[in-house]
Amino acid sequence: MTDKRYSVDHANIGNILGWIRSGEIGLPEMQRPFVWKLKQVRDLIDSLYRGYPIGFIVTWQNPDADLKFGGKGQNKEIIIDGQQRITALSAALEGNQVVDDKYSKKRIYIAFNPTTEEFATKSAAIAKDPKWISDISIFNQKDFSSYHYVGENSERLGVAEDQLDEIIQKLKSISQCEIGVIKLDSTLPINQVTDIFNRINQNGTRLSSADFAMSRLSSDTAHHGNELRKEIEYFIQIFGNSALADNIKKMDPTFANSDYYQHIAWAEKKNVRIFQPDFGDLLHIFLGIGFLRGRLSQLVSLVSGRDFEKQTYTEEAMAESYEKFDKAVQYALNESNFSRYILLLESLGIIDRSFAKLPDSYTNFGYILYLFLKKNTNFSNDEIEKFIKQWILMTALTKRYGSSPETGFDKDLRLISENNEKNHLVEFFKETIAQNLTEEFWTLTLPENLVAQTTQLTNWRIFQMSQIHAKAHAWLEKDKFTVDTIKEQGNIHHIFPKAYLRKNGFKQSEYNQVANYVWITQPRNLQIGDRAPKDYMEDVEATKYYSVENDQANAIPADLNKFDFHQYNQFLIERRNLMARNIRRLFESL
Repeated sequence: MTDKRYSVDHANIGNILGWIRSGEIGLPEMQRPFVWKLKQVRDLIDSLYRGYPIGFIVTWQNPDADLKFGGKGQNKEIIIDGQQRITALSAALEGNQVVDDKYSKKRIYIAFNPTTEEFATKSAAIAKDPKWISDISIFNQKDFSSYHYVGENSERLGVAEDQLDEIIQKLKSISQCEIGVIKLDSTLPINQVTDIFNRINQNGTRLSSADFAMSRLSSDTAHHGNELRKEIEYFIQIFGNSALADNIKKMDPTFANSDYYQHIAWAEKKNVRIFQPDFGDLLHIFLGIGFLRGRLSQLVSLVSGRDFEKQTYTEEAMAESYEKFDKAVQYALNESNFSRYILLLESLGIIDRSFAKLPDSYTNFGYILYLFLKKNTNFSNDEIEKFIKQWILMTALTKRYGSSPETGFDKDLRLISENNEKNHLVEFFKETIAQNLTEEFWTLTLPENLVAQTTQLTNWRIFQMSQIHAKAHAWLEKDKFTVDTIKEQGNIHHIFPKAYLRKNGFKQSEYNQVANYVWITQPRNLQIGDRAPKDYMEDVEATKYYSVENDQANAIPADLNKFDFHQYNQFLIERRNLMARNIRRLFESL
């Protein structure tokens, strides 16, 4: 017999909304942008009115934590599937406001025509039409009187009083409609709860451990988890778009006056594209610096009161975890720490999330390491900067956090902490780098890793970083730097023009190799046209700013002026070696 890890129940909508109002059930989406279209809300209400099923909601409750002096602390139940439906019902039936994607509060008005028994989203025309009830939420207000409403509106609506009263009772009974509730066993581990959600929603929204962690924070008021969740959420929004700050402060004035918001208010004045972590990235950073752990499922367990040594849940462990988490949030979102790390990334050659940028896992771990070294060592700022830059490049070049970042984070944080306790951290850094970036890596592995077509390739981006860091000029230019060409969205040009190679029988997978790419200005690109390198390199106008140094800075083979399509494959091999050499030069300059 299978081990059943859930129970199935039913509850009426009014009760569910009441549980949310009383705080018995957590509904994090009430504080986040509502993503449903108005048509979806209308259709949901119409289905209930006609007695159609609207599916299940899925809830999960963390294991109850043992209190210090006996008894159990009741952890709040969390809705993990069905949040948008419940938010829609709360808005349409009770008149509660939702938050839009600009972080402004707004009402959703569902109108009803009692003659045709048709629902619609409120419009200017409907608001003026006497045959429509423009807002069905009035029927669920405490002071609503069916007797008075019928007497005052039946003539306007063109419906007999007894018929109108019957319709109103049917509208009010929507709150009594039942919805299925699947309650997941409290002993289910986080990863299994996430897996269940994703199996239910195979073609819809995916739930991540980060989503789960944010929901868990929202449901906590005893340890300010809900305030911390807002601090994280609002920081991400205003750091990415400072124009949202005013809306957030109007929407949530109490929080805007709190210390939590004041701690992130500095982000209103920043406009930086180099490092813009989302909430999943930030949670990994907080978990790493606060707990020296890498798996977000562990964060959910920690703030649920998990005592990993005693293999149980306790209120004492929960309070301790929230205290650590709070400190980690404030430390990581500190203006000085965050801004200095951005400057560090910029000095490494990272300029933009779209071009010279590394995958998030490497810059995320870099920030964890930066905060760790500042907090736990006596290293100078210069030493910290050197170790961080080298670690970021080493891990990115070797794909150390590629297939399973959380596992890699977990392992490295443990090793770094252990070696720091033994005063062996400098040796650990040097040994780890030496073991990974061997002579064979630089001369064989890295060039082989540059055999690729996509400009999203990490090693191609590191090559661009090497040019930016070295303040290299764009190819065949005198005054234009590579960084300027990238920022101005110049051309990534084919050194062997693709039209030329295509004409000579080469396939797209061959002429679109990253080793055939170089940043170049639009005028220079037009001068080169679709000629063979040996031809356009003889063009005095196209090459008037040519120099050996400029070729080296752009990893251009010395014999390019002799090459046509017969030497294309030889060119690719030579250029990959030169690109690897430039990347190595970047690393060794740090």
